[in-house]
Amino acid sequence: MNVLREEIQMLRQKDVNFLSNEINSRLESLYTMAFLLSEDINIQQLRHIHLLKNDFDRNTEKLRLLEKMRMLNVSGRWDTQYSVFAPENGNFVSTNSNAVYDMEELKRIITPSWELKKIKYGGILQDRFVRHVVQPRSSIKSIEKAGLIVETSFPTAFLVKELDAFKIGGKGDTFLYNPKYDPITNRTVDMKFVHKLLSLIKDINLSTYQSQEISVGSENFMLSVARIPSLGWFLIDYVPMEQTIAPIEQSRNLFYGSVTLLLILSLLAGFLLYRNVQKPIGVLIRNVDRLKNGDYSTRISFNPKNEFTFLFDKFNQMALEIEQLIETVYIEKIRNREAKLKQLQSQINPHFLYNCFALILSLTRLGKKQSVIDMTFHLSKYYRYTTRIDSMSATIAEEIALIENYLTIQEYHISHLSYTIEMPEEMLNLHVPRLLLQPIVENAIIHGIEQFVGDGMVSVHSIQDDTSYIIIIENNGIPMTNEQLAALQLGDSRIEISGHALDNIQQRLKLQFGEQAGIVFKHREGGGTVVTMSWPKNNKGSH
Repeated sequence: MNVLREEIQMLRQKDVNFLSNEINSRLESLYTMAFLLSEDINIQQLRHIHLLKNDFDRNTEKLRLLEKMRMLNVSGRWDTQYSVFAPENGNFVSTNSNAVYDMEELKRIITPSWELKKIKYGGILQDRFVRHVVQPRSSIKSIEKAGLIVETSFPTAFLVKELDAFKIGGKGDTFLYNPKYDPITNRTVDMKFVHKLLSLIKDINLSTYQSQEISVGSENFMLSVARIPSLGWFLIDYVPMEQTIAPIEQSRNLFYGSVTLLLILSLLAGFLLYRNVQKPIGVLIRNVDRLKNGDYSTRISFNPKNEFTFLFDKFNQMALEIEQLIETVYIEKIRNREAKLKQLQSQINPHFLYNCFALILSLTRLGKKQSVIDMTFHLSKYYRYTTRIDSMSATIAEEIALIENYLTIQEYHISHLSYTIEMPEEMLNLHVPRLLLQPIVENAIIHGIEQFVGDGMVSVHSIQDDTSYIIIIENNGIPMTNEQLAALQLGDSRIEISGHALDNIQQRLKLQFGEQAGIVFKHREGGGTVVTMSWPKNNKGSH
């Protein structure tokens, strides 16, 4: 509040200074007009008007001078009286039609600066401020010898009007003060209070006084003082501080109250927004994340009792439908896998079985009893495994046993065939789709080794790194063409491996291990083909 008080004092002092400067400027303007009259050549003619031949000419000249003097009042706000005296011949001209030439009265009121005098005006004694311009100036003390005297005067009523206009809209009062005279005030001022205030400041040097607070009785007032240099009076303004500060304090309190109310309403709105919007959105986001992570059984039980209730009901309905759809699709996939496996098992090459029976017959005729026993044993194990449908997956150990039986049988057919199988023990118990390796090995025999001239070799081995399991099946037989490799690599469903479509094997591998699993075909250095089968370690389907 101290800063506010200082700001009010500064603004009020500016207003008082402005009024003081305005009055001073008007007084200076009046004096300038009087001085210009004293220097005017036409006005100077009053000194020689007695030389005119007759009274008519003299009166005509006086009227012309009077008209010129009245023109000065037209341009000003104050109805100022101008009088021009020529003591040498006793002539004078005045804008006051009731004025008379009285040298003794002129001597009484003569003054080179503005002073308050009691002057008869229209037969009535008035308090008027008066100032004279004497030509030449040296005759100011003996005016009867002066060539020309210009008198300018105005009543105190004009200053009262200025003070009344200044008070409009204000809360204090303003008055003019000179220790030699009674104060000049506006029409509504409390004179008792003014005299009481003057008694408090009578010993203060008002010329150096700055706007500040003063106590009058039990009440504080803001007192502002400005001197009017041309007049020699002080313009004093006083404003009750409580009346000035009260509306500001009321506005301040209203502002603080409004801010507090807005803060409370904001907190309430924030709480309602959190409870009715943010919290339900958070619940919805968490359940959507659970749904995204595969928890299709998630449901929203929270009931905010607003529009979100409808949204949550629709979410629960959607989650239920998704769960049912997933279960349906999953069951369909299992059935599809089972159907594909049964189809694969039914597609076992019958020519292989016929060739085996023909070979057994030949071995029997040759009396190779042990060979017949061994071949029959491997053939029975081979078909027992391929025709079993109780499980969709098998361990790598079971798959290796299957291809060992198959390759042993093929050794009876192809005398120049040999094979090697190397598989680390930690991979033997891994689960893979059934009949995953045998079709690829069979393809290597039929297309790579069977028509190959020379010793044929089939190798099955594995490697592994930090992220994947890898099984490599390679042969040194007849290599595939670049077009065949490209078609196989693109997964062309028209390309068959031992009667089984490649995309069947690829799909079963990806179905169990994900999209990162797959088969790669490429040429083997030195001839033949290399098939690389891989799947990620972190997939739950590999355990």
